Amino acid sequence: MRKSRSKRERSPKSAYDRGLDLLARRMHFAAELRTKLARRGYPEVEVEGAMERLTAGGFLNEQEAANMLVRSLQRRGYGRRRLELDLRRRGADAAAAGAALEHVGDEEELERAGSVAARWRSSHPSRDAAALARHLERRGFAPRTIGAVLFDSADDAAGEARVRSHNSC
Repeated sequence: MRKSRSKRERSPKSAYDRGLDLLARRMHFAAELRTKLARRGYPEVEVEGAMERLTAGGFLNEQEAANMLVRSLQRRGYGRRRLELDLRRRGADAAAAGAALEHVGDEEELERAGSVAARWRSSHPSRDAAALARHLERRGFAPRTIGAVLFDSADDAAGEARVRSHNSC
């Protein structure tokens, strides 16, 4: 009859197994995963071996991780500058980051900034255009995109004012 082992007696997971666990939760960039494994105390040789196995097995894919991060941040209303910053901060490979950002077009960026601005305005109706510009800048939109959103909203407000004054005559 086998005795059951307590948690302390179990052998610790290998760097490869720990890497698989981390990748099961979400996609990681190689640099990000390497750092996490090193922080958990795995020797560098074991980490490098695990990284090679994970890449060879198709579990670690820089391009797919970059694409997923970009799509996720776009859905959450962030601009291109924020996308670039997050890719760099997480250690994305330069080629993968560049390829993922190729699909971020100016039209789509302007539309996303307009949606973010509309949501912000509905929850901050008494705030001025400068506050909106700061909000859009923090979200990672380029100055020209912010200007276009503010200019469009100023045109809309002026048009509404003209309609109101015309109707009151």
